[in-house]
Amino acid sequence: MRTPHKRAVGFFKEAFSSALIAPIIFIFIYGGIFFLIRGSAPTPHELTEHFASLYSRYGYEIIFFGSMLEGLVLINFVVPGATAVILGAIFARTGQVDLNLVILAASCGAIVGYTMDYFLGRFGFGKIIDRFGFSSALNRAKVQIDRSAIKTFSLGFIHPNLGSLTALAAGTLKMAFKKFFPKMAVITFAWFTIWGISIFILGEIFLELISRYFFVVIFLTLIFWMGSLLVDSKKG
Repeated sequence: MRTPHKRAVGFFKEAFSSALIAPIIFIFIYGGIFFLIRGSAPTPHELTEHFASLYSRYGYEIIFFGSMLEGLVLINFVVPGATAVILGAIFARTGQVDLNLVILAASCGAIVGYTMDYFLGRFGFGKIIDRFGFSSALNRAKVQIDRSAIKTFSLGFIHPNLGSLTALAAGTLKMAFKKFFPKMAVITFAWFTIWGISIFILGEIFLELISRYFFVVIFLTLIFWMGSLLVDSKKG
């Protein structure tokens, strides 16, 4: 029988696994479009400059909608919304956007997404998601919410992939919205503040890694992602 600790670890692994690959797919698509338009592949430095220019114009809109889509169940596994928020905190360091507004836009976007997940769960979407292979993660979230909503929310909204399942589970359990929303909103804002400040502090390091060691980071991420899939398949 699986212990609560092992169940929680499994829940986190399932939620984070596909989040590793989505940003890479997005970058390759962006690079492919760039190649078709200009006729040559962009360098890491050019990619950084393009994203910086994009954020200086539409940064808050990108962050809000990226965070909202990342907070929507199922959609978040194919949309690199977390990457959009991370880049927002990084470019706040270089002055393209303001950190306070980045945190606010990201928090509001995620809160909208989680609220939609809650109502999807409340009106029966939890039964549909079982067909996509997420029944075990959803059931674990429901068990944890039954035991302690505060503890589950405190960790459940640490990342949008986890948050979407937690919100869906809360709705499926018919948790009162007046109890769900304040807890979810406060905890979501707290986590985005922590992550935003942390990434802001390390912003220059992140930019250095992207500019100089972009392909190394991509390679290591792919190796880690494929390794985790291999380990999971052997366990299965």
